[in-house]
Amino acid sequence: MATNNKIVGGYGLGLIVIFILFLTIILSASYMGVFKGFEPYQQLIAAMLSVAATGVITALLLIFQRRQQEELNEKQRIFEEESTQAQREFQIKMSVNQQEFEAKQKEKEKERVQETKIFEERLRIYQEFLRKLCDVVKDQKITPEEEIELQFQVSYIAMHTSSKTISSISEQVSDIVVNLKQGAPDANNMLMQLFSIADSFYEELYKEKNEFDPQDRENTIENFKSILVPLKLIDDYEKEQKDKVIQSYKEDGKPEKLDLKARTRLLKAMIFKNGAIQRIYSGTVLFHEYFTTVVDGKYVDSKDKIAIDLMPDEEKKQYSVLVFTRQYDEEKTKDLVNSIWPSEEYRPWYKDSSRHVHDVISFEVSNEEIKNKMEKVLQEVKAYRNKTNIHFIYFKPLP
Repeated sequence: MATNNKIVGGYGLGLIVIFILFLTIILSASYMGVFKGFEPYQQLIAAMLSVAATGVITALLLIFQRRQQEELNEKQRIFEEESTQAQREFQIKMSVNQQEFEAKQKEKEKERVQETKIFEERLRIYQEFLRKLCDVVKDQKITPEEEIELQFQVSYIAMHTSSKTISSISEQVSDIVVNLKQGAPDANNMLMQLFSIADSFYEELYKEKNEFDPQDRENTIENFKSILVPLKLIDDYEKEQKDKVIQSYKEDGKPEKLDLKARTRLLKAMIFKNGAIQRIYSGTVLFHEYFTTVVDGKYVDSKDKIAIDLMPDEEKKQYSVLVFTRQYDEEKTKDLVNSIWPSEEYRPWYKDSSRHVHDVISFEVSNEEIKNKMEKVLQEVKAYRNKTNIHFIYFKPLP
């Protein structure tokens, strides 16, 4: 209502202004002689029409402008109200989301702490079970008290494992205990059963299968058999193991087509060590060491020992036979090479100049030929080593 009164008051004021303006224009026009030559009433009508047209147009423009301004003000007001409301709703939503997020984070942290505690408890129980199993069997007998303790240990495991896991573990424990009670010749050879128990524990702890390469596991079990072999039979055991590896790859038909890992196993079994210490290191197919210092008539470990590498290069598809001293001194290696092969030019290996490239062998070469080449190198190095140390022992000046 107040707005309408303002509008009516505005119109009235506008009419008064228009009327005053009309009189001013008429008087000014008459004074300046604008209407000279016209009849007075014609002059009056013309002036009135002119002023009326101007006034109407001006009034319409003012009204239109006013309405536009009012509409703009109204839109601005609505926009500000909506913005304020949207901001308020956004803040409320953000506050709610933040509270929900914090609640979820607290719940996740609580679950994580709980899972960590459960994991640690499982690990403790599993380790305690294996320790108890070791205590039970290591003295080659099982007392009634140990039988009871072992059952309780299994019940602790049952609190954190599935029935399938308990069944699997009990089968392995049964095999170990029965072999022990029966006095089986291989009663101490229980690594296969222990691996199976470890697999079950691994799946319970990490919720996934233990991706243990079957061949690696078999090799590990075979290798650990050596601890069960009496010292006087160890050479026969080693020969038996080598023959087993060689025979297994012969049955495959084409041993030269084996991958690098399998071919390395075969070469290790085939090559006669000639008194060298034979190892397989990371990145090296075969690594042989000759101890060069003699103490009480025996060769012992020392910095000047001679090393022979059979190093693969998969990009070039070849092996490099590297000869060097364990002092990694280029001059000492040069002297060594010159002493063993006087006519051979020193060829430093591109990764380490203290290593001499004695030979390069293509991957296409058969295992038998690689074996012969390596045995020849080992024999030559062994002969040099023995000759040098004999000379050292018998011809060293007395103090």
